[in-house]
Amino acid sequence: MEHLSDKKIAIDIESLNILTKKPITRGHAVGALIEFSNQRNSQTEKIVFSSDFDLNNSNFIFKLFNKVQYDVFYEIRQELLDFLRKKLENSEIICDAIVTKEETKVKPRTEQEKFEAMSIKNPNIWKLKEVLDLDLLF
Repeated sequence: MEHLSDKKIAIDIESLNILTKKPITRGHAVGALIEFSNQRNSQTEKIVFSSDFDLNNSNFIFKLFNKVQYDVFYEIRQELLDFLRKKLENSEIICDAIVTKEETKVKPRTEQEKFEAMSIKNPNIWKLKEVLDLDLLF
């Protein structure tokens, strides 16, 4: 009867996927995300993975603009994690996403809002109003 200690066991280190923790730089992260994005067929997926993100150690937080992008992100999140962990040689990588509000400027609607918007661009408009003794109806 053979004992296990008598057998030689060959171990392929890469196939074991031993936990590694190589430091991640923003440049390496961007390069890996571009590579992953280029492998995708959907334009929405490409936009999601080319969006802005925060990197804190091995934690990626993607800043997405809407719920559709958020849903797409979570559909293929595991594929992204597997890719990044292998490509960046760091098994501790975590990916999350948040929906951020896109800053939109409200167009001035009333006469007062229009005048105030113009005065922000050119403060001399107030002086002109005073010199001409204009009485604006707000």
